[in-house]
Amino acid sequence: MARKAEFGAVGRSQPRLDGAAKLTGRSEFADDVRLPGLLHGRVVRSPHARARIAHIDVSAAARLPGVKAIITREDAPRMQIGMYQPLFDQAANFIGHEVAAVAAIDEATAAEAAALVRVDYEPLPAITAFERALEDGAPQLHPKAPGNIAWEQHEVHGDPDRAMAECRYVREDEYETNPSHNCYAEFHVAVADFSGGDRLTMWTPSQTAILFQKALAAGFGLTDGQVRLMTLNTGGGFTGRSAVRPHHFIAALLSRKAGRPVKLRAMGDEEFLMCRAGGRARYRFRSGAGADGRLKVVEADLVFDSGAYVESQMIITVLTRAYLHLLYRLEASRYRGRLVCTNNMPYYFHHGGGLAQMQFGWGQHVEALARDAGLDPVEFHLLNAVEKGHTTMTGSHFASCGLKECITKASRRAGWLRKRGRLPQYKGIGIGIGAMASGAKGVFKHDTSAAFIKIVDDGTMSLFTGLPDMGQSSHTAMAIIAAEVLGVAPTDISVIAGDTDVTPLDVGAFTQRGTFNTGNAVIAAARDARAQLAKVAAEHFGVRPSAVVFRDHKVFPKGAPDKAIAFRKLAFDTLHSREGRFVMGRGFYNSPKESGTMAYSFGAQVAEVTVDPETGFVRVDRVIAAHDVGRAINPKIVEGQIDGQVFSGMSQVLYEEVLMEEGQALNPSRLEYKMPRSYEVPAIEHIIVETNDPYGPFGAKEVGEGPIVCTMQAIANAVANAIGEPIREMPITPARVLRALGRQANTSSGE
Repeated sequence: MARKAEFGAVGRSQPRLDGAAKLTGRSEFADDVRLPGLLHGRVVRSPHARARIAHIDVSAAARLPGVKAIITREDAPRMQIGMYQPLFDQAANFIGHEVAAVAAIDEATAAEAAALVRVDYEPLPAITAFERALEDGAPQLHPKAPGNIAWEQHEVHGDPDRAMAECRYVREDEYETNPSHNCYAEFHVAVADFSGGDRLTMWTPSQTAILFQKALAAGFGLTDGQVRLMTLNTGGGFTGRSAVRPHHFIAALLSRKAGRPVKLRAMGDEEFLMCRAGGRARYRFRSGAGADGRLKVVEADLVFDSGAYVESQMIITVLTRAYLHLLYRLEASRYRGRLVCTNNMPYYFHHGGGLAQMQFGWGQHVEALARDAGLDPVEFHLLNAVEKGHTTMTGSHFASCGLKECITKASRRAGWLRKRGRLPQYKGIGIGIGAMASGAKGVFKHDTSAAFIKIVDDGTMSLFTGLPDMGQSSHTAMAIIAAEVLGVAPTDISVIAGDTDVTPLDVGAFTQRGTFNTGNAVIAAARDARAQLAKVAAEHFGVRPSAVVFRDHKVFPKGAPDKAIAFRKLAFDTLHSREGRFVMGRGFYNSPKESGTMAYSFGAQVAEVTVDPETGFVRVDRVIAAHDVGRAINPKIVEGQIDGQVFSGMSQVLYEEVLMEEGQALNPSRLEYKMPRSYEVPAIEHIIVETNDPYGPFGAKEVGEGPIVCTMQAIANAVANAIGEPIREMPITPARVLRALGRQANTSSGE
């Protein structure tokens, strides 16, 4: 494994290659697409949380000039979204449920036509709280969800009852998180051109072109090759753009019926419906530690509101049951996770894949157990944290692990020992620790990323990748990796992405697999290209190809840099030769595991807060974030990733909540849905820990969502430290803080 000083491009901060284009508005997003004859779509949505649809009359809408297509259930009789949601169901099962759709020559006409569609509803009693849905005798909301349990997962390792009985300290707590929204920079939009009849082209933001391609192909009876996905640039993913949603099918249906391309984009309030964001969840934890404070056993009972339909939300039980084992060495565990059907909008996850939200409760619970055992939280974490070489009870192995290093460095930088328990009233300090997978095999039998590089005779090159860039700068990271192999600069490389007709296969940008999987594919492609060049160079130098060095735009025999020739000359000579070789490198990476993850990142964050006892407002003063990234491919972007996740974690734990009343979102707009403003973001200090993972590209692991799983618990623990008791419901709003302070005042006054 190369030492850090031996790298030419890796480990050097590189500005984003697409930065100028995005800053000047030249980057193309799906909403920028304009096609000849383009129509505009609008969806007719249910105003009822639960109702039978008795009749739909589209005659008035059809007579409106400019209307080109109207679709209802008859146009999509067998179409499914995910596993259990039919498109245009026979009943309305949540407010905003798609009932029909129109396409017209402009947005105003489409909106007018949608308002003219008459739907006769027969309202039915709705259930919008999972506690009510789980009651005996509650109406069954979905035919495939007896007892309204859409999905249930149990898992037991070891003997939890025996382990719990042996514990000196046993603790049980309950926490709750409320609905939230991903708030992407780019609203949901789909532009569909199905006018050719046997080929569908769609422009839409996505985290995974291949899953979109397959789902649309299956829905319309096409082959994968008959569906072209143009993902272009994607303005934010945050877990929520990993599967097709109803608007993708509706845009394609309207286009097929009208014989013209159709754009369907979210209005301001629709953005909160078309998204599949986080729903309400309840977390019950029971855990036990021995007399020495060593954690022995964990039990978790989790309930998630899945909303009206289960599309693919069952992944959250897979993730959360495994996550309980990633941070501490355990002797036993028991897990139960349930997805419960209600008449709320279908939910998925907010940024953090459901894990960050669970960590809000889990991190507070563990800190409380540490207090029960008489240990400082940092001491407890260091006593129990996993290390390199550990294999969990679920089979995950850590070939690299910097968790203890992160805990130690973050707490030292924060001055933990000097501050904990010694801060002024209403000031607090808290710690959170976390882990995150760098990719996870399981969607297909393979988990393949492929890459392709072509080198032209002036020494510049194009790198083709199917990996979407949702703003995390993964394309620049891929250019850095290719540049490192070929001994050139990242700026010599143009990254081509966002078109399935052009780019090679990549499963996508989720489960934090981009740097790890696609990075390894890019290494393979770059080495293939380098081997072709090295053969020509070796003949020139009279050495073996393996003795040719590529560095700093030069190529030379190992140990003889004075004989160097320019990289561009080698590229020119390779093409303009008797063989006439045009260099094209190709490669792919597929995890050798049958399922699961090759590497995990680890992190620790310390937060300091100030609570205003008059208003209940929490100000985050400082966050120290240490993250084990294996190897920082682009340190400046690693810091940017940490900044973004600290912001999102702070936003979720203190601000974000979709206020729901009987299935109706009360604040579906960017004005009423609260998020921090820039001046409210705290000072963030970065500590990059490099553990050099043996399987990662140049030792790198993820930094996609690893930091955010630390942020919420760190801030929540700091708030508890400031006011003397935990807030068990997220977000920690001023009202909830004031209620806690009021309870304390009443207790002290004896009321």
